[in-house]
Amino acid sequence: MSLEDWKKKEKLCYASQENMINTVQEEMFPYVSEEVEVRTSTDIEDEVQNRGGNVRPLQPSDSYNGAIRDTYIWSQTITDIDVLVKLPKSPLKAKDLRVSIETQRIKIEATQRHETCNKSTKDPKWTTIFEGELIFKTKKDESVWSLVSGYVSIHLEKVSERWWDALIMEEPKIELNKIDCSRNLDEMGLTEQMKVEELMWNHQQKLLGKPTSDQLKMEAIMKKAWNAKGSPFQVTLSLATITGIIATALLAIAFSTDNWLYTEVKRAQIQVRRTSLLTYGNLTPFT
Repeated sequence: MSLEDWKKKEKLCYASQENMINTVQEEMFPYVSEEVEVRTSTDIEDEVQNRGGNVRPLQPSDSYNGAIRDTYIWSQTITDIDVLVKLPKSPLKAKDLRVSIETQRIKIEATQRHETCNKSTKDPKWTTIFEGELIFKTKKDESVWSLVSGYVSIHLEKVSERWWDALIMEEPKIELNKIDCSRNLDEMGLTEQMKVEELMWNHQQKLLGKPTSDQLKMEAIMKKAWNAKGSPFQVTLSLATITGIIATALLAIAFSTDNWLYTEVKRAQIQVRRTSLLTYGNLTPFT
């Protein structure tokens, strides 16, 4: 076989192999003439939830310690914020929304994808449905959003524990003295929880007529000071001293009532002084 014939045979072999590869690829990956949108169960559920007229009714908790505005509703606790942003009445899915949550700014855009012959618009037009600068900073990494019936639900964690009088800068302020500033016990720190429990215990003690925690602490301090070595509160009285105090009291009473009784008490007092001198080597002072 000549060199030229060998090259022709090699080309035919390569061409045959290439045709076989193309045939296998066509069988495994059919040629697509047009793009078709695949609708998942999640897409259908989102669309059904957000059809016009099927908006979730508002609950009192949706505006708890917050306010209801034209395009959004917000509520708060001392630690977090919840926002509900109203959506257009047309059906929307999660992929029809662009939600941007920054430390102190929120922006939500929506689009309506017009479908014709199973073809969706490649470059849809986005419309801003909510945008605003928050009055205080939030924790960006802990912010989440979800799609609910007729609303975009946004949860924000506050950087610092404080009550907000508005959600965004342009919003009219609410009166903080009219909101419910109470806090759940589990929302407090360990130190605050212990203080609340102590106050509750003291209140119960007062109702029962028993000493409070502060009174018990003071009693313990006084007892410790009383029992300390060299304490001025520790005084040991001798028998003669006690007798002398009693005699002085009786003498005062006798002097004001009866001269005879006064004489007898005075005589007893002298006897006590002599006994004290002989027994203890000192005299018990009398007035």
